[in-house]
Amino acid sequence: MSLRILLSRQSLAVAAFAAVLLPMAPVMAQETLPVAGTPIRVIPADAPMARLQLATPTASEPLTAKLDGKTVGVAPGLRIFSTETQLLSPVAVAGQKLQVRYKLDLYGQLLSAWVLTDAEVKAWKASH
Repeated sequence: MSLRILLSRQSLAVAAFAAVLLPMAPVMAQETLPVAGTPIRVIPADAPMARLQLATPTASEPLTAKLDGKTVGVAPGLRIFSTETQLLSPVAVAGQKLQVRYKLDLYGQLLSAWVLTDAEVKAWKASH
């Protein structure tokens, strides 16, 4: 079979596929795409929930965190995401008690935390 015949068959297959899917594109886009500018919260499914309290850092003591009362270190790249998916400064939330889902790094240090809304807390408790 020559290369020209093979390419023409592939072109026909692509054209037929496009003819079927193109009329459905507006419907598919309305159902699956979020509104432009809307942040998407992606929290890992295996991220546990806890009450987070960051200690106020001092010149002689490093930043530490308490997760449900257990003290853990803080990873150098700590990221705390607000309910609107904005990054929060660890110093700005130091001393506050926040309901979060979190991930630790390989050394057991707090790496990422997502602040939860009341609805997310209720949904988490209902499913676990």
